[in-house]
Amino acid sequence: MEQVRNGYLDCEWGQLHYRAVSLETDLPLLVMLHQSPLSSRNYQALLPHLSDKFRVIAVDTPGFGQSAPPDDVWNVESYARVPLICADNLGVDRFHLFGRATGAVFAFVAALMAPERVSRLLLHGMPVYTAEERADRLDNFAPPYEIDDDASHLNWIWARIKSEYPWIDGRLATQFCKDFLNAGPDFATSYRSIWQYDLPAGFAAVGGTLPCPTLLIGGGADRISFMHERACALLPAARHVFLEQATDFVAEQQPDEFAALLASFLND
Repeated sequence: MEQVRNGYLDCEWGQLHYRAVSLETDLPLLVMLHQSPLSSRNYQALLPHLSDKFRVIAVDTPGFGQSAPPDDVWNVESYARVPLICADNLGVDRFHLFGRATGAVFAFVAALMAPERVSRLLLHGMPVYTAEERADRLDNFAPPYEIDDDASHLNWIWARIKSEYPWIDGRLATQFCKDFLNAGPDFATSYRSIWQYDLPAGFAAVGGTLPCPTLLIGGGADRISFMHERACALLPAARHVFLEQATDFVAEQQPDEFAALLASFLND
């Protein structure tokens, strides 16, 4: 297995940070997008398990991880350009695309925008919100925190992480804290883009036809497991798999098994 390498791509708004394996090979390209407000660190353990079959680039969403923030407010379509820009930088026309949660929406929209470029699409924990849920989240879900001299904002971040993932251990929660801090006090910029986006309407606008073979992945211990059934209903032509014991972070917790699942679909 190849060691994960870090690097940057120069983009019009700034530098885009990535983690990658087998990047100098001519293996099929897989671009991976993470959930918000985290980073490509989510795939650090997974990438070596894919390195013999794919060249993989997992990018930090602009404004998260170690990527430069956008120079203005981005919508879903703006974020969806990122994997296309990655492929352009690598000189690749067609590629596979994976997204988790927020990243799944960006990946899906990228495939709708450029169906001729995405060979296969993998959507892990695809969030399909109702209009009421989107409005509520915009109003209430992720207010910015304030940086306090007594460091109480660090307690706020820790408490938020533990409330969302009660099962989480201290090691993983610490990694999440790093990602929250890298995202800054207003950590919901990419969240807002998907809450402002009507996913079913966007899909209907392009004829309601999947642009390429698509796999929906759900998990029984995933915080948004209830969304899996909605995603299957919205995309009935997609294949789907439900991992009964999988959390949101199965790529970190069971990287070898998750890599085998991805490779099985991509090589089918």
